[in-house]
Amino acid sequence: MFWRNKRARNPDRSCRWPLSQPLLYLSDQDAFTLADACEGVQVFGATGSGKTTGSGREIALAYLRAGMGGLVLTAKPDECEQFRRYCRETGRLADLKIMSASAALAFNFLDYELKRCGPGGGLTENLVNLFSEVLSVAERHGGGSGREDEGYWRRALRQLVRNCLDLLMLGQGRVSIADLYRLVVSLPTSPQQVNDEAWKRQSFAFATLEAADKAGKSETRRRDFELCADYALLEFPALSDKTRSIIVSTFTSMIDVFQRSVLRELFGTTTTVTPEAIADGAIVVIDLPVKEFGEVGRLAQVLMKYVFMRAIERRPQTDDMRPVFLWADESQNFTSDYDFQFQTTARSARVCTVLLTQNISNYYATLGAGEAGKAQADSLLANLNTKIFHANGDAVMNDWAAALIGRSRQFFVNSSQQHSPDLVALLLGLGGGGQFSGGVSEVMEFEVQPRVFTALRKGGAANAGLVDAIIFQGGRRFHAGGRTWLKTTFQQRS
Repeated sequence: MFWRNKRARNPDRSCRWPLSQPLLYLSDQDAFTLADACEGVQVFGATGSGKTTGSGREIALAYLRAGMGGLVLTAKPDECEQFRRYCRETGRLADLKIMSASAALAFNFLDYELKRCGPGGGLTENLVNLFSEVLSVAERHGGGSGREDEGYWRRALRQLVRNCLDLLMLGQGRVSIADLYRLVVSLPTSPQQVNDEAWKRQSFAFATLEAADKAGKSETRRRDFELCADYALLEFPALSDKTRSIIVSTFTSMIDVFQRSVLRELFGTTTTVTPEAIADGAIVVIDLPVKEFGEVGRLAQVLMKYVFMRAIERRPQTDDMRPVFLWADESQNFTSDYDFQFQTTARSARVCTVLLTQNISNYYATLGAGEAGKAQADSLLANLNTKIFHANGDAVMNDWAAALIGRSRQFFVNSSQQHSPDLVALLLGLGGGGQFSGGVSEVMEFEVQPRVFTALRKGGAANAGLVDAIIFQGGRRFHAGGRTWLKTTFQQRS
């Protein structure tokens, strides 16, 4: 089947974004609807297979035409300009907002979390979870500690951050990256220092403790303060020097990057764009591509992705709420522990996730060795219901795709012939003595053999811009072909 760019129409005029609304057509008979989009899309394809300029482009244009807001994560330097072209083509340039190193847009995530509306606004644990999420990505892409007791260090770090955030809120009435750093590095390092007058005069931590002690507090916050004070003045100083230094060093190494240059200006100053803007139709592109900004770009985008996910999950769910999309090409760069949890409920929040990568091995490598990492990757992929496969030379990927599509009962005809010349029989017209046998065998075989994925067209001049793909969707039988998979072709465009 050849993909046709039909203009999708809304069959239900009573609702602006009904789940039955077609966004694009995969064949003359098969629509890709908003309901399909909300169940998530995973695009696989080798480098140069046409996944971005083929299926990726058509999906992006369809989502923009439908009026969705979106968060776009970037790995390559040209992706921001690519989405600018998409917005221009669909008349959405006015909705485009770009977060870049110029800091024209900024997002103070700590201040946002403290002041946001809702019963969970201002909860310390939400900020702790945010820090932990960013830290997990930094550790994963940095190789991790590989220690058997890594769970202890993670819990100890969360305890440090939790108590220090509470102290700042109680004592200063605000939280910033700079103050959090000052507080941690000025905590007492021994039980003797707690009573040292010189330390008390110079320590930002002691000044914060004093201010928190004097501040008016509810009974609940008074108990919180007592826990923070016990931690700062009793528990933390009593730790061994080695244990304490590891905890503090882990924290400072993580937070240091947010106090410098680009990240300080983007996330430590003011707020000019929020996740709520995306829910209202903004297309926010984080123009800090990983290939250009490295770990700084990765951390910034993972932070924004996590805050976006949590904000969208919190919004009131109505039948007519605007769908939004999360877009990540080279998506292995942005995976985190929360992704698979988020994707299990993304449909009810009307989030249309689109991830593009070369192969499943990218996810396995990123999410960590062992069964835990593999389970996270498998869960994430299982909850992205539409899989689009472009040309690929990866045997592991192709075997996985063939197994996903599945096997069916197939019939194979076999025959054999033996010929033993008998001259007497031939002269008498009695045949040549040959034997012939035939039969039909029934087997369960792959519907799409792994080798098929190696022969899909990749676009470009050699293929007249035609990009082949095999689309699989769980729980659906396509009208064109009557199977759970559909072979289609996308046309690249200048």
